[in-house]
Amino acid sequence: MNIYYLLLALTLAIGEAAVERCMSSMKEYDPERQLCCDFGVASIFNERGQELDCCSERTFNVETEICCIKDVFKKFAEDGKEQSCCGAIHYLKSEEVCCNNTLYEKINGINSCCGSTPIDQKTTCCSDGNGNKKSHSIGTHKKCCGVEYYNKTTHYCNSKKKGIVLPKFKSLCNNTEYYILKGRCCSGTLYNVSDSDEHYKCCGTKLYNTVEEQCCDGSLTIPHDAECFEKGHFYPSSQNELPINITSSTEAFCGNGLYDSQYQGCCGHVIYNKSSHHCCQPEGDIIVKSTEYKCCGKASYDSHQDVCCTKHNFYGETFKIITKSVEYHDTCCVPSDIEKSQSYSSITHRCQLGGIINKTDMCGNHPYNETSDLCCGGILDKMGLDEGRDCCGIKSYTKTTKICCDNTIYLKTNKQSCHQNSTEFVDVVLSTLPRHNDYGICSYCNLHSIQNVKEFLEAATNLCKQFVLKIAKLNTSNAGNTTKVDGFIRKDLLSQETFKKRKIQFEVPCTCQLNTRPIILLTDLKDYSKLLRLGDGNLIIPWSKRASNYLQKRATQCAKDTNKFALETVAGFKISIEYTKPELKGKDRL
Repeated sequence: MNIYYLLLALTLAIGEAAVERCMSSMKEYDPERQLCCDFGVASIFNERGQELDCCSERTFNVETEICCIKDVFKKFAEDGKEQSCCGAIHYLKSEEVCCNNTLYEKINGINSCCGSTPIDQKTTCCSDGNGNKKSHSIGTHKKCCGVEYYNKTTHYCNSKKKGIVLPKFKSLCNNTEYYILKGRCCSGTLYNVSDSDEHYKCCGTKLYNTVEEQCCDGSLTIPHDAECFEKGHFYPSSQNELPINITSSTEAFCGNGLYDSQYQGCCGHVIYNKSSHHCCQPEGDIIVKSTEYKCCGKASYDSHQDVCCTKHNFYGETFKIITKSVEYHDTCCVPSDIEKSQSYSSITHRCQLGGIINKTDMCGNHPYNETSDLCCGGILDKMGLDEGRDCCGIKSYTKTTKICCDNTIYLKTNKQSCHQNSTEFVDVVLSTLPRHNDYGICSYCNLHSIQNVKEFLEAATNLCKQFVLKIAKLNTSNAGNTTKVDGFIRKDLLSQETFKKRKIQFEVPCTCQLNTRPIILLTDLKDYSKLLRLGDGNLIIPWSKRASNYLQKRATQCAKDTNKFALETVAGFKISIEYTKPELKGKDRL
């Protein structure tokens, strides 16, 4: 019997309590009574029963103090005036206003912000919901439409395209302006018929005469004296209710009807026009193309009001439609429980491990402006983009005078292209250094609990590796922006060959602490006799029975595609260190 398939079949149903673990100290903690901070576990209340929160390397009293990035200040000044944060600076709210981390005095009526601009009470701020803002002097009969400010007595704001202001009696048809008294728009197609003409109506993209025809399910026009059947096609039986013979190679039956497959489709038992409509999976809803309606699995939804949430798991896909919490949201963040999904804007935020975080506000531990600053692997270069620099690994360089080749920076006076040989270089950086902790090898830094690990594994797409190693007895040391790790290998799970005190040493481009707890390393590297420099092609996951069991299930799916992914079955609590090798590929072992 092939030992490869035997190992895949050995899955132990070993439960594990869902205990929260603080990865900064590797200690278990109770989220209802304790905090997990950068420095470790701390109480959520002080000795007086007052609530605390984390601020870099310490805690602070949320009732009497404020945390400005990493420093703590009093919430109220000596004269009783309330203070707030403006980036890393604290200020008096009664005397100044903070606009995009810049302070302005509250003089000449200034009392609020419009983006980066301070404004007074005579000025209003219009926003498009995507972070763009524009200030306007307040006027009578005026109103915001996105960032524009219009006179509502003469114009109106297009409800389907926010930010578009149109004169009254005008509308848009596929971005073309037209007078509604002279034209009619049918799903993006403009006709020279007045909107007020009762004899003409739209059927999808087609205009039809209501006296001569009728519309079935918003997509198909039929003679006025015919009948619509179910969701939009007519019942095509003869007057004697005899079956109709197929007379063309493109004709086919759909339910009780006959349709032309060249121009029409069959959605379950319903015929629809393929040029103007779309079927949401077999037997799903039928929607009109180029409208706000979209598919979410088999169901349809209004994309102006809702978003579609999709949960990918080992057994397939689960769909759920939720109402947008804010109008400009365009997508969904799905945690382990799809019922707790949230809407968010993909322009300003991202979904990480089931939680929504700002997309580009931090580079490492520093505030980061993506339009002007440069972030190279967590290292911030202020105004780097504005000044014409680019990243070479974690280093930045000036593109006009230097060149980056294989993560080595050269002066252009010595090397004009990466194909030209040169021994003179400016700096060398590791080729494996990733730019973020959200994926790849440094995703380990964000896996603070068993729940985090579960959500990460379910969302990961790069789990199919040639080797899945369990490594223990870790000894770590930090040097700059990297961490060097020493551990031991004892057993080859596939060949059953055991090793005594077999060492493994690797380096990761992460500054978060790898504790002594066992880990699972997923990699395609196979030479462990020398230092391994791991990059985003590898993954490190905190070891647990739950993670191990999940990877065993995923190995079955990986085997169907690559036939080279195997994982040890873990039974019991004794720490052991194993690694896998490819010798058994295509062979039988006992």
